[in-house]
Amino acid sequence: MGVSYFFVGSFDFLSALAFHHTGAFPGFGTNLTAQFWTISRFLESTSFLVAPLFLIRTGERQERNVKTLESSIFAWKAFLVYAVISVTCLISIFFSENFPASYFQDSVFTQFKVASGYLISFILLCSLFFLYIVRDRFEEKAFNLLSVSLVLTGSVSLLFAFDSQTGEVPGILGLFFKLLSIYLVYKAIVDIGFEEPCSLLFSELKHREEDFKQKAIFFGDEYGHIYRTINKRYLNRSAKEEDKPEDGLDSYSSYMQNLQGIGFQFNKDFKLIFLYGPVEEMTGYPKQDFLSGKVAWQEIIIPEDRPAISKKKDKLKLNLNSIVESEYRIKKKDGEIKWVREIIQIISDESESSGKFQGLVYDITERKMAEETLEKIDKIRLKEVHHRIKNNLQVISSLLSLQAEKFEDKEVLEAFRESQNRVESIAMIHERLHESENMDAFDFSDYLRKLTTDLFNSYNVGNRNISLKLSLEPVYLGMNTAIPLGIIVNEIVSNSLKHAFPAGKRGELSINFFKAETLVAKCGTSCSDNYCSYEGDYTDYKDCINNNFRYILTVADNGIGIPEEIDLKNTDSLGLQLVNILAKQIGGRIELKRDQGTKYIICFSNEG
Repeated sequence: MGVSYFFVGSFDFLSALAFHHTGAFPGFGTNLTAQFWTISRFLESTSFLVAPLFLIRTGERQERNVKTLESSIFAWKAFLVYAVISVTCLISIFFSENFPASYFQDSVFTQFKVASGYLISFILLCSLFFLYIVRDRFEEKAFNLLSVSLVLTGSVSLLFAFDSQTGEVPGILGLFFKLLSIYLVYKAIVDIGFEEPCSLLFSELKHREEDFKQKAIFFGDEYGHIYRTINKRYLNRSAKEEDKPEDGLDSYSSYMQNLQGIGFQFNKDFKLIFLYGPVEEMTGYPKQDFLSGKVAWQEIIIPEDRPAISKKKDKLKLNLNSIVESEYRIKKKDGEIKWVREIIQIISDESESSGKFQGLVYDITERKMAEETLEKIDKIRLKEVHHRIKNNLQVISSLLSLQAEKFEDKEVLEAFRESQNRVESIAMIHERLHESENMDAFDFSDYLRKLTTDLFNSYNVGNRNISLKLSLEPVYLGMNTAIPLGIIVNEIVSNSLKHAFPAGKRGELSINFFKAETLVAKCGTSCSDNYCSYEGDYTDYKDCINNNFRYILTVADNGIGIPEEIDLKNTDSLGLQLVNILAKQIGGRIELKRDQGTKYIICFSNEG
């Protein structure tokens, strides 16, 4: 549609220039205006008709088509087609002069122009119908705008078809409505299609997710059917069935055809003694190769999966009444990798001493592919959620910054800056989760480095005499713990930068973050009866260790310290109230020490 409107707009521009008062085309009358108008409307209507038809035709091969639509080769091919059509029309008007006349000198449209108006309106009506069929491929707003544009263009074409009289005023009115129609298409394709691509991506992912969920339900039902029937007699080729091979095999063949899997039997040494089903289709090897021992089933299993299979078979030998289920990969004779599911159990009609086992192997490659695709879709959606939240929070931060510019009161400005830093600390977490390969957790130590750097920049202490010391152990935390903990660090560090070092006082702000087990190992401390003895500064952490907290975070400064009259648990400060509330939210505890400055110790176990 973008390519088509380049040419549609060009002919509309020529149509406007062709009005005889402009003098752009001397020697040509109003007929030229009507001819350009007709060409433009035919190009537009056929483009609207072809676009949804293309989407309908390619809907079943969606993944490949998205790639095709996005390719520059496709765009250039479309451009070439429109260019050839446009050049042909221009030649027929200016050189060969065989383009049908659209206007008589007595201000009356020709039959060709009137018929064209009806035909264009009909094409646009069909386009609206096909557009409705593929409406799920568009955002609702984009679909509504395109529909209004189609109705508007069709109405203008019908208006001129019914009223065969024309003049400058109706022509200019028609151009105005055409301009409005093009504007609506621009809003639908550019503003929504380009400026809001995330909505289109979510719509696409939702459509594909539903498709794969249906496949997952189907495969789940199929597995349940196989599991329920694995105990049936069809896999039990007893001596009686050996005596009646025709009845036994007929019954068994019918069963296996319904299951589309490979049935087998092992002896007590797990040597294959019976095999039936689409063996060659699934493995590429003839059934006789396995029965004769020329090819062992273990050999076609991918080496990385073999140890787990062996362990499960050993488990079956120890507990003969158990059922062993395995999912693993096999390599076909032609090198193709397939996923299969295997179910093995002892033959119920045999005595346990005989040690015969029966089982079934069936292809689950398509199900695995569906599961992997669903997992990828979930990751993409989650990444997009974090990206959107981060962008929205950054917008809020920018709005706070703009609003703060209207005030001069220092307390008001400080309140805005504190709120802005809180918002940015949360936005930064969503940014880290968006960039992380692991969508559930990210390295909180790396986040602390970025957060403290931004806070130092926010309070303009880059050139002051306050140094930052970080001792951080890599620890991966989830969003539910990282966001409250990030706000806690933001509040404490902001408070230190504002109040701990007045009048250019030199000092140091330090942050330590580590696992409790690392502290114990480093100190060489022995623990017993839930109590540990410590030496030196590490006595600060004994309550954290003795209460079995897993992580310890400290934020300390050697500034002037917090006044004794301020109670951390009962304070009017919004920042300290947040610190207490959020520490409880993550199931932790916080302690304030006033020795040689200020030191906060936060212990917690939740990983989020």
